[in-house]
Amino acid sequence: MTVFTPATPLFISTLILSTLLAISASHWLLLWLSLELNLLSFIPIIMISKSLQETEGAIKYFMAQALGSALILLGALMIFNPFISPQISIIPIILGAMNKLGLAPCHFWFPNVMASISWFSCLILTTWQKIIPLMILIFLPLTHITPFLMITGALSSLIGGIGGMNQTSLRPLLAYSSIGHLGWMICTSAISSSMAIIYFCSYILVILPIMLLLMSKNIFSNIQLFSTFKSKHSFQLSAATLFMSLGGLPPLFGFFPKWMAIQAMSMSHMLFLPLTLILGALMNLYFYLNLSFPMLINLLNPSFMKKKESITLASISSLILGVSPICLFLIYALTMFN
Repeated sequence: MTVFTPATPLFISTLILSTLLAISASHWLLLWLSLELNLLSFIPIIMISKSLQETEGAIKYFMAQALGSALILLGALMIFNPFISPQISIIPIILGAMNKLGLAPCHFWFPNVMASISWFSCLILTTWQKIIPLMILIFLPLTHITPFLMITGALSSLIGGIGGMNQTSLRPLLAYSSIGHLGWMICTSAISSSMAIIYFCSYILVILPIMLLLMSKNIFSNIQLFSTFKSKHSFQLSAATLFMSLGGLPPLFGFFPKWMAIQAMSMSHMLFLPLTLILGALMNLYFYLNLSFPMLINLLNPSFMKKKESITLASISSLILGVSPICLFLIYALTMFN
């Protein structure tokens, strides 16, 4: 259970401020300082409850992020060296941003940290903390290393699918799913930066209600999930719809960003890359269907059909995010005007 302290609003405000400073930074040194402020603001949020497990997760997160910040600072200093070409000096910046994101092959810290922290910290880690390094990879002039980023994105999609296969805890499961979605974002950014931003916003719209739902029920494992939906049937519709949407099952909302990415890659005459991404997405969909099918089967149980339960706000929001055609037309219109 997350316990908020009086200092929590202060750390959250500095976390938001550091991200805004990094986005609007006009110098590499200011960007690096914003990253350090962001790191020092998130560490106390992780350690809100002061448990040994969260302390261990905070140390692992600090070591990984400190390495990423050091690489970015090294690349920034190399840029101002006239004896080093810009193509070489940009490589440490890319590696530092990949390490901060948790992209393969720099992903090893991400599931371990997710397994050790609270749902509130997981929510921030998978959404807000991805903004700065993702913007670095999207908006840098990276034409000469675009093939490297595509290989990294395809590898992240495969590792996100393979790593989530044998997970019984929901937090590492969602961590590997985030790695897989990051692979799609990176590959999409090589074609269109605005399309990658749309994919990231779509991912936030799906992962946000899932984590809020699991945080409200204090669920951390598959066993807890199944025992909860057996006793509280109103939980089933929202959880099953959101899990399948996160897995990208058509025609749910999570499928449409993948559809856009596949269409853009096919128009760019790419074949191997979308096939690799689809293979990783199918593995993600497999373990989310394993979570969703027991809930859907229980919904068709005659004993459940006789029960009268009120429709919760979570159920309504999951249906809107799951099947709303307005979301499809909005995403399609934004890509058409790109």
